[in-house]
Amino acid sequence: MAEDKPKTIEKYYIETTASLKKRLLLGITGGIGWGIGLTLGTAAVIVSLGFFVSKIDFVPILGQFLSDVIKESQNNLRIR
Repeated sequence: MAEDKPKTIEKYYIETTASLKKRLLLGITGGIGWGIGLTLGTAAVIVSLGFFVSKIDFVPILGQFLSDVIKESQNNLRIR
């Protein structure tokens, strides 16, 4: 049984690379699958982070900090 497995993989590889049509089809479907998976995974991470950040009440602190930085920057520009 162990000897059949490498031959099967080798046969599949030879059949796939021998046909340009199969290579293109596998490449396109693989790329589409990869792109969809990456998009869904990224969306899930962003939604999860947004949900948890909204529960922590971190955004008002960050907003106040950025407001202070902008005010100081504008004051320094006026002085020059």
